[in-house]
Amino acid sequence: MWQFVCCEVQGSGHKKSRIPCQDKTFMLAKNGVYVIALADGAGSASLSHYGAERVVRDISVYIAEHFLELLNCNDGRKVKEELIEMLQTNLTEEANSRKCDVRDLSSTLLAAAVHENDFILAHIGDGVIGYLDGNELKVASMPDNGEFSNVTTFVTSSEALASMRVFKGKLNEKDAFVLMSDGTEQSLYHKPTKKLADVVKKLMHRTCLIDSEVMHAQLTNAFSSVISRNTQDDCSIAILARPSQVLCPIDALGFKERQDLYEIASSGRYVNRQISRYDAILALTDEPRSLQQIARSIHLKPKYAKKRIEKLVSLGLLKKQAGFYQKVKAV
Repeated sequence: MWQFVCCEVQGSGHKKSRIPCQDKTFMLAKNGVYVIALADGAGSASLSHYGAERVVRDISVYIAEHFLELLNCNDGRKVKEELIEMLQTNLTEEANSRKCDVRDLSSTLLAAAVHENDFILAHIGDGVIGYLDGNELKVASMPDNGEFSNVTTFVTSSEALASMRVFKGKLNEKDAFVLMSDGTEQSLYHKPTKKLADVVKKLMHRTCLIDSEVMHAQLTNAFSSVISRNTQDDCSIAILARPSQVLCPIDALGFKERQDLYEIASSGRYVNRQISRYDAILALTDEPRSLQQIARSIHLKPKYAKKRIEKLVSLGLLKKQAGFYQKVKAV
């Protein structure tokens, strides 16, 4: 089962200028198709956040509804023309409803979609599309900045069709995809070597292990406190991942990886015992269990068991519903 997560945070430059976050992301599961999309509104376009919001939704819905047609079409230019025509027509409609020039809605666009053993990627402008192939992080599509780092192509551009990149193929061991805006590039993509930062693999893995709402909160916090410090631009990311031999479940993780996942200090006392307790709680909660049931099974008083259970809830590894606790299915 594919899992996805995304987030966008306002850049410090936009906060100072009171400009809304112009990065937008979208996720969709429909017709057995899983889609993530990301758009970075043009800084020079006054309403680009609306344009970005429109294109991520429209590309996601369109690919989900026409995945097999797009996949099986052998005419690459026809696929691009179909997508560009749909996007630009809808943006013109948006511009008319907002009584603005369509160029005021300019943004880049990145998308990744999967269905069974096939994938489709689409990219206009800057930003990066990456993926995990087996155990190796790879870049599928690099930033399109032309001759200058601060110049790129937008969905509204006359050059959008010529600039657009579409990739299709078999998934095989491709178990995760990542989209990032140029603001995020500053931290998670190394332009000279054209490589993704190793932490991207960790984010892909956590997407498979952690409750999506908790993962979103963790990403937003990390981007606000760390990633956004490296740029004044908005920062956004979207991840689509499925469990695999590399993106493995918790019980297949090594000691250090579980210690990191449970946020147990390496210098703390009784590390082995703490890890074993968390492992035991997760093993017990394939089916819903009450606090008393868990406490009895791990031989702890309810008040001590509750502390450990609540930590697993806060980490996104357990869910609480109607007084019962159950392991997040992805783990």
